[in-house]
Amino acid sequence: MLIFTTFVISQIAMFIAMIFDFLSLQYKKREYTFLCLIFSASLISAHYFLLNKTAAGIIVFFSVLRFITCYFTTKKKYLIIFLILNTIALFATYKEIYDIIIYIGLFIFIIGNFQEDNRKMRKIMMLGTSIIILYNFIIFSPMGVIAEGSFLLSNFIGYYRFYLKKNT
Repeated sequence: MLIFTTFVISQIAMFIAMIFDFLSLQYKKREYTFLCLIFSASLISAHYFLLNKTAAGIIVFFSVLRFITCYFTTKKKYLIIFLILNTIALFATYKEIYDIIIYIGLFIFIIGNFQEDNRKMRKIMMLGTSIIILYNFIIFSPMGVIAEGSFLLSNFIGYYRFYLKKNT
């Protein structure tokens, strides 16, 4: 019963994170995007810890710190620091081959986060998010798949609204 309860709580955390994820990419202003992502990543990290996915939990926890940093800067020295932290977290917590999938998805996502150009940031984040969706599918986190799918959809919608719609 405890496992079921932990699973349900993890899915609720992911549902709430999904709301912040979706909202994040409906803002064109970078600071608003990253403020939403700070809240979202906190809940997603808890989600993975509740599912006993330590590598993913730690890697996503570092995302909270990264989003706080990205709120203030896009300096490439911080990009390198977070790529290194992501790699150290993987090596320190690696348990399953699937851990590599979330690592790759977030590695790409991190590169996107530190882009000064909002268009480029969104495109790179779309690729990283697609890989994270695959990870959630493999570890059987239905809300993870739905939340990340919603995030990807939000990115498409935001990209269309801000960059494609104006040109038509």
